[in-house]
Amino acid sequence: AQGEIHALVGENGAGKSTLMSILSGLQAPDAGRVEVDGRDVTGWTAAQAIASGIGMVHQHTLLIPTLTVADNIVLGREPSRRGWYDRARAASEVADLAARNGLTIDPGQVVAELSAGDAQRVEILKALHRGTRVLVLDEPTAVLTPPEVAGLWAVLRRVRDAGTSVILITHKLDEVMGITDRLTVMRHGGT
Repeated sequence: AQGEIHALVGENGAGKSTLMSILSGLQAPDAGRVEVDGRDVTGWTAAQAIASGIGMVHQHTLLIPTLTVADNIVLGREPSRRGWYDRARAASEVADLAARNGLTIDPGQVVAELSAGDAQRVEILKALHRGTRVLVLDEPTAVLTPPEVAGLWAVLRRVRDAGTSVILITHKLDEVMGITDRLTVMRHGGT
């Protein structure tokens, strides 16, 4: 539902990531039907999913390590000035977006220098920059320290409170009980 944190839990191999890959257009379904806002989107592409507000943050980041935080976030939607990439405007947009979502990140820092937690925050900001209304996080705590997990929960609460829906894919039921509004347990590809 809009503005809720929904955990999708189950053992490894239960089908959680596969289901979200289908939702985000990265994989075609073998059977069944996928609906978003009452509209059949079965078999849509990743570009269609992104355009419809689905954003997925993978367990392992997909950032370009040699680019800055701002460059990664605006990639494909670069602000321009007189036909040229406006790096200062990109950094300003990213700083504003980070502040609105309670994230501390240096837009000018090179991604290769980031911790795992900071890289994940960049992925979240990248999704939000693209207008994500449904934010899917695949095993978001797998590489985070306990303080980083607490920071992630604070960010997700703020994102939820702003009206974005969040889906957490995990097998760590104990971790998500305090943050989720709803929970679905998957087993052998079903619920």
